[in-house]
Amino acid sequence: MAIAITGVTPDTAPTTGGTYHYVTGTDLDTVTGVLIGGTASPAWEALSPTLIKALAPAGTAGAANVVLNPGSVTATGAITFEAASATEQLVAGLARDWALDVDSGTPETPTWLKVRGMGELKPTIESNMEDDSDYDSDGWASEVKTQLKWALETKLLRKRGISSGANDPGQEVIRAASDQFGAPGTVHVRWYNKLGGPEAYTGFAAVSWEPEGGSTTDLESVTVNLSGNGRRTLIVNPAA
Repeated sequence: MAIAITGVTPDTAPTTGGTYHYVTGTDLDTVTGVLIGGTASPAWEALSPTLIKALAPAGTAGAANVVLNPGSVTATGAITFEAASATEQLVAGLARDWALDVDSGTPETPTWLKVRGMGELKPTIESNMEDDSDYDSDGWASEVKTQLKWALETKLLRKRGISSGANDPGQEVIRAASDQFGAPGTVHVRWYNKLGGPEAYTGFAAVSWEPEGGSTTDLESVTVNLSGNGRRTLIVNPAA
């Protein structure tokens, strides 16, 4: 095989740069450099042989090529730089714009099920900081980040099919893992903004399943904590 580009998402960037873009293709783990609009990407990473994450540099308004080296493999006009408008109307994002999927297949061949009935989703990143103060700081403390841990907290409403009476299949994959240990107690999930954009992740997580209970007027709900088992990985947004 040889380096090839099959797609670039998202396909727009501000002229100030600073946005991440995802290049799909083949043999991308052999790439040695990424150029966007003729300028080297200030930060890029081959996430797999078929996916590269690259940070856009500043550029000139208009269509820009994405070039991978070696070989100057080019996706012509793959990204359009757009000048930001200082007067553009800003609209607030909504918490419900997020989606959560769980894998009911295998890590090698995932079968993604949407987790329905989600009422809340709170992604978190916990940083482990270690003190690295020394005499050179003249009494000022200093810390360095040595570890990251991700987690998802979600509240699910336990809704059932109106005809089948069955609980949502996505919820059931998570619930079935909640009282298991080791690999059977671990789920493969992905979460992303349903409007597209660069915020899309996947990872493996241990499950905590906590029914809320309640009074005679409360809805049946459960709080689910997904505790990251290893790396949270950026992916191409399935909604892009």
